[in-house]
Amino acid sequence: MHRRQGQITKNIMQALNALREWWLGASDAYAYNSYLQHTEKTRAKPLTEQEFYLDQIQRKYSRPNRCC
Repeated sequence: MHRRQGQITKNIMQALNALREWWLGASDAYAYNSYLQHTEKTRAKPLTEQEFYLDQIQRKYSRPNRCC
């Protein structure tokens, strides 16, 4: 019985971790790290984290929106 509960707990934890990874990816939490990896490959001078997020916001909201 205890082994079965342990497996259920393990499965729940794996599902929660997968959900967390999905959420972080969907919310652009990994965007800055991906950007840093890209700048290392291109040898470009990276923006600070704050500059990066401000740039992302500006890009997102400066384009015309087809809503309403």
